[in-house]
Amino acid sequence: MSDAILLTGGTGFLGMELIARLLDHDDGGDILLPVRAPDQAGAQARVDELLGSLYETPPAAAQRLRPLPADLVSPGLGLSDRDRDTVRRTATRIVHCAASISFTLPLEQARAINVEGTRRILDLARELETLERVVHVSTAYVAGRGGGRFTETDLARGQGFRNTYEQSKYEAELLARESELPTVEVRPSIVVGESDSGWTPAFNVVYGPLRAYSRGSLGAVPGRRSAPADVVPVDYVADSIFELSRRREAMGRTYALAAGPEASTVGELIDMSARAFGRRLSHPRCGNGSFFAEARGTSRSRRGFRARA
Repeated sequence: MSDAILLTGGTGFLGMELIARLLDHDDGGDILLPVRAPDQAGAQARVDELLGSLYETPPAAAQRLRPLPADLVSPGLGLSDRDRDTVRRTATRIVHCAASISFTLPLEQARAINVEGTRRILDLARELETLERVVHVSTAYVAGRGGGRFTETDLARGQGFRNTYEQSKYEAELLARESELPTVEVRPSIVVGESDSGWTPAFNVVYGPLRAYSRGSLGAVPGRRSAPADVVPVDYVADSIFELSRRREAMGRTYALAAGPEASTVGELIDMSARAFGRRLSHPRCGNGSFFAEARGTSRSRRGFRARA
C-alpha cells in the first residue's frame, strides 16, 4: 500500500493550484487524477496540457501524477476495474473538488454532477483499504437566502436558494455530513486569481464585468457601494485545503474559506478597478438608495497572465 491521494477536479481552476502544492510540498505517494477522457491517452494529454499551464518546465515530481480516465456522472465514476482497484489499494486521502459551477443548469442536471457525483465519490471512499479522510469542497453559499449569521456549524436552516448551484452544493454537503466517513468540509466563497500575480485560467464571475470595463464597454455598475463582495484568492483556498487534507484534527469539522467581516465592498472593488485602468469615477445616488459607479475614460488593453514559473 502507498499513501496516494485521489484528487477530483484536478484540471479545474482550484484543482490545478492543489496539484502545484502537492507536487511542490507533499512527499506522499501517487496523485491519482480522475480525468474526463475516453481512454488513457486522452487522460494523459489533458494532464500534460495542465502541466504546461502550471510550469515552464514540469518538476521531476510530476511523475507522481497518475491520470485515470473517468466520468463523474457515470456509474462507478466510469473507472475501469483496474483503476478502481488501484484507488482502492493505494489511496488514503480523497480531495473532491470536481463540480459544475454553473448557476443556470436545470436542477436535475446540477444534481447529477454535484450531488450524485459526490455520492459516487463517497461510495468509492468506503471501499478504500485505508481511508484517512475525505475533503469535500463545498461553497460558502450553501447559506442560500437565509437571514442572519450563518456559521461553520450551520447547514440546514430551512433556507431558500438563489440558483441550482447553491442548492445542489447544499444537498451534496448534506450527503457528506451524513456519510459517517472521516470528512472535512471546506466552504470557499468567490474564488479569484492568485493574490500576488492575479494569474487565473478561468475568466468567470467577476472577470466578465472587469473585461468589459477594461474595453470601455461597461459604463455603469448597479449596486450598493457598501455591499460586501466576498472574494478570496485561489492561493489562499488551495493552501488551506492542502493543509486540511493532512491534518488529523480537521476531521469532522467545517471550514469557511471566506473573507467574512474583512470582505471588500462593491465600492472598493470598483475604485480599485478604476485606478488599475486609469478611469475617473462618479457616484450619483439613486432614489432607491443604490449607487451607479460610472467609469469614463479611454479603454486600456488587459495585461496577459503568465504561467507559474
